[in-house]
Formats: sequence, C-alpha cells, structure tokens
Amino acid sequence: MRVLDTAVITQLGTDLGDRAFVGRFVGTYLRMLPGRVGRVLTALETEDHDDLMDAVLSLRTSASTVGAVALASLAQDVERHVRAGDTVGARRAVRRLSSTAQQTCQALAGVAS
Repeated sequence: MRVLDTAVITQLGTDLGDRAFVGRFVGTYLRMLPGRVGRVLTALETEDHDDLMDAVLSLRTSASTVGAVALASLAQDVERHVRAGDTVGARRAVRRLSSTAQQTCQALAGVAS
C-alpha cells in the first residue's frame, strides 16, 4: 500500500484556494502526529479502551484529511480490533504504527511549511 495519496492534498489546496494554508496545515499535522501515536500506544498499554478508541479515531480522521492512506488504514485496522474487543489483534496492528507514522512524516515533509 502506498503511504500517501497526494491527490487528497492537491484537492484540499484546490478546495481552499490557498496552497500556503495547506502547507501550514500539513506542518501542524506533522507536529501533532507523535502525540497522536503516543496517545494510542499509552491507551493500549494502560488498557483504557475508551481513550484508545478516541485516540485511534483522531489518528484515522486526521490521517485521512492529509491523504496519509497507509496510516489511516492501519488506524482503521486497530479500530476494528478494539470494537471487536480483540486486544491481541489491536496490539499486533499497533506494532506497525510507529514505522508507518515515520514513513508518513517522510512522505509529507515536502508539503509542510
């Protein structure tokens, strides 16, 4: 699966009519991403299922907004396991979270300002 769908960012720039804003938006996303990932990891570790669901939904939604398709898909996978009460499956999916987030940061680096 590809990491980034650049068409999403292009469309966001077209919809807003402001490419500079899109660069700032992506920059903010990148600055917030480590905290979002950390929140998912902490909630899973502490077995706080409500916070885990909130954290993973936040991660999935924000990833989708910037076209981070691999990260959004992985977050959806974690979400699916959490909803099913499958902690083992959620933990297995979360193992790939940090590396996928890092790939996302690398892919988006040229867009951010």
